Amino acid sequence: MKNFYYRVLDKEGEIETGVLESPDVSSASAELYRKGMIPLEISAGKRTLKMMLNEPVTLFSKPGQREVFAFLRDLSRLLRAGLAIDDSFKLLLDMQENELFLRVLVDMRERLRRGESLAAAMAEQRELFPIQIVASVQAGEQSGTLSDTLDSISSAMERALTFRDKLRSALIYPTILLLMVVGTFVLVMTFVLPQFAPLFVGNEDKLPYVTRMVMSMAAGFSANLWLITALFLAFVASMLWIKFDPKANAAAMMQIARMPVLKDWFVTPDVIRFIRTLGVCCKSGIALDKGLAMAIEAVNITHISEELVQARAMVRRGSLLSVSLCELAWFPSLALQFTRVGEQSGNLGGMLEEAATLLVQDYEARLEKALEILSPVLTLVMGGIVALLVGSVLLGIMSINDVAV
Repeated sequence: MKNFYYRVLDKEGEIETGVLESPDVSSASAELYRKGMIPLEISAGKRTLKMMLNEPVTLFSKPGQREVFAFLRDLSRLLRAGLAIDDSFKLLLDMQENELFLRVLVDMRERLRRGESLAAAMAEQRELFPIQIVASVQAGEQSGTLSDTLDSISSAMERALTFRDKLRSALIYPTILLLMVVGTFVLVMTFVLPQFAPLFVGNEDKLPYVTRMVMSMAAGFSANLWLITALFLAFVASMLWIKFDPKANAAAMMQIARMPVLKDWFVTPDVIRFIRTLGVCCKSGIALDKGLAMAIEAVNITHISEELVQARAMVRRGSLLSVSLCELAWFPSLALQFTRVGEQSGNLGGMLEEAATLLVQDYEARLEKALEILSPVLTLVMGGIVALLVGSVLLGIMSINDVAV
């Protein structure tokens, strides 16, 4: 089966684009006709220019975790009310306002009608439904508790989204302060200090060291303004490249995860995802080896996932999970203790979920404290920079007056 991208006229006579799986072009065309669409263009492997031009603008309409949360919450409520999953999807399609997410739900409904499971349909939309959600839904389908599972997932997502919104709100003030610090420094260095330079001509040897240092910095900054601007733009471009290029992102995350100061902040979220996903799999009756494979997929940092693969290999050779994880230096001791207790009590899934919850609470508390400290630190930094620049100029003027006297 191959992926075929298409551009068609739908039943209302509007142009629509999308993708479907089919063995060949003729079969893909027949499938589109069966759905009441008139194929205008079918391409194997990639979208054509016309297809991309017909795609809706996604700057503000691209679906995100808010849409996924609302979908899971509403689907759980409809299933609990006794509706069949196909009828539930029909109601959710009528309620959906985001066009791109609507297309995702339409594709998922078609897969369900072809006999696929909900977890399999979600797995095809990995950007919206990460592996931990797919694993939870698969476990819920196997145990016959899908509505309860969806409710648990949506509740966890709601807590995560609430914390994310709170974090973003807390970062607004430090971000404004940081921009003010940078803006003040550039403004003073570029436009203010050069205005005082003529006052000090001929008296450079009489000026205080701090005044000479600041004036030299201002002169160098003004003379190399275009170079500094080019370097700044190159830095921004490199950050964007790292963000959107998977290989560059993986390499950068590996380097950051090895820095003592930043290691804990970047490694902990991946560790929590691994523990929580493994806990959900074990609690739902999925075999430990398969659960480990699914949990490793939730990890984003490359060298962390590679070490977990080695731990999984030890488990497959007969080692206890706690013994295998004990070999990993970065694995939290609290989670390790909970893993041992879970193995001894036969409740490994529940203990892993409890460990993940405690780690999340600890991580959120530390993050909030760090943000509380960041704001006054940035305020002091900005005040210190302004005081240094202004004070150096005043000291220079006072020293000139002393020379004149």
